[in-house]
Amino acid sequence: MSNNNTSSSRTSILRSPQERKEILRKMITRAESLQEIVDDNTIVTLETYMEEADTINSQTTLEEKIHNQEETLMDSEMMNISSKVLKQCTRSLTRYMCSYDTAEFAQKVVQHVKQLPNFESETPDWSLLENQVTKCFKTTPDYSTLLGTLAPLEKKEINRRKPLVREAQAQIRRPENVVAVDKEEEGLEQTVKMKEFITRYYKTHRKPLDFFQLILHPSDFGKTIENILQTSFLARDGKIKITKNSSGILVVQPSTKEMMAQTNAGKNPNIQNVVYLNMEQWRMLKDTYRLEKPMIDFDNRS
Repeated sequence: MSNNNTSSSRTSILRSPQERKEILRKMITRAESLQEIVDDNTIVTLETYMEEADTINSQTTLEEKIHNQEETLMDSEMMNISSKVLKQCTRSLTRYMCSYDTAEFAQKVVQHVKQLPNFESETPDWSLLENQVTKCFKTTPDYSTLLGTLAPLEKKEINRRKPLVREAQAQIRRPENVVAVDKEEEGLEQTVKMKEFITRYYKTHRKPLDFFQLILHPSDFGKTIENILQTSFLARDGKIKITKNSSGILVVQPSTKEMMAQTNAGKNPNIQNVVYLNMEQWRMLKDTYRLEKPMIDFDNRS
């Protein structure tokens, strides 16, 4: 904003921090008053104030700005006020932009036409402005329409399909709470074995069991999904607890008697979640855990 000659002359006058602050306070007060009255001299006056603020800013070293943050804050306030003054000037300019005298404008157009080199007669030749004026109007594109109307097409009958009556779906049966198990039901038997295995592991090692290490079958994706379902049934019935350890890994541990009692009493929500696992994720988990054989396999009694 400042002129180079003005800045160089003012930079030679070194001021103390107290003098710089006093000048900035005056500049801020004067700049604030410019918001109330906007005229032709507002921009020129604001520029003078900003030049003074720039001069003070150039006299302040970086070390002084760090230790004297009040001066930096005042300089920022000066920039903020100048921005508000410029916005006020913009609003004032926009407000009076369209207020012009039509007669004066027409007279200036006539004078412009008379000053053109091809002008000869006293009466203005408006055709001289044709090339300039026609560029200001959008040309309407030419188009042609069809003559007459088209004969209506015959309506085709639409054969709508009758809604199919679906047979009543067989009621899906889910395992009951694992308390007493009928050995003839293979799914429930596997669920009980899974619960016994988790309990035995926790008593032996005194720590929860890695969830994916438990359910992964390194050579059979289908059995991996079966293991996930078995653990979901146990979690739903409150037999086991699936949480995250301090490393963010899913772990499984048997529920305590108190937790099972709360589940049976309805104090804990009875929710069953099934972990989503596709073939690609199963292969990635196999490569991560590098299991040679499954931890639990109901077919091999392991």
